Amino acid sequence: MRPRHNPDERGSAAIEMALTLPLLVVIMLGIFMMGLTVIRGISVVQVTRDTGQMFARGLDFSLAGNQDIVVRLAAGMGMQRTGGNGVVILSQIMYVGDEQCAAGGHPGEDCLNRNWPVILRRIVIGNASLRNSNFGTPNPALINSEGWVSDYLTDVTARATGFTAVIPDMTAGQTAFLVESYFYSPELALAPVAMGGGVYSRSVF
Repeated sequence: MRPRHNPDERGSAAIEMALTLPLLVVIMLGIFMMGLTVIRGISVVQVTRDTGQMFARGLDFSLAGNQDIVVRLAAGMGMQRTGGNGVVILSQIMYVGDEQCAAGGHPGEDCLNRNWPVILRRIVIGNASLRNSNFGTPNPALINSEGWVSDYLTDVTARATGFTAVIPDMTAGQTAFLVESYFYSPELALAPVAMGGGVYSRSVF
C-alpha cells in the first residue's frame, strides 16, 4: 500500500523553506563577502610591504616612473597614479631631540617639535581623497615637489601624532619609513563589516 501524503505536510514544508531561504541567502552572501575581504586584504598587505621595502632602501617615489611601480603592484585593484580606488601614503619619520634642534638652527624654545616624532617626507600615490594618514598630515604648504617637509622642527602640523604607539622606544635622530595603504572595493560596499567597503594596511621599516 502506498503511503499517503498529507497536503498539510507539503504546505508546511513550503512555508519552512520560504522562511529559511532568506537566512541562507544572507549567510551565503556574508561568506562570499568575507572571502573577498580576505583576498583583497592579502593583496593590500603585499603592496604595502613591497612598497615599504623599496622606500626604506632609498627608491625615490616622488618620481612618476617609480610611482608607476606601485600602480603595477596593485594591478587589478583599480589604482591609478593620481586617482582610482586606492591610495598609498609614504612617510619618512624622525624623532627630534636636542641635537636635531641645534643642527636645524633652533636650539632654543622655538624648536616646538623637540621630543616628538616628525614627518620629514610625505608622498601620496593614488587617490588622495580616499583616506588620510593615521599619523598626521603636514600643512601642504610645507611639502615641496619631492615630498620633503620644511619647518619640521617648528611647525606642529609636521608631528607624526600617535606614532610613538607604533615605535614607543624611538631615540633622538632615529628614522623610520612608514607606508600606509587603503583600497576601496566597490564590491564590498554593501558588506556591513567590510570596513566601509575598503581595506587598510600599514608597514614600518
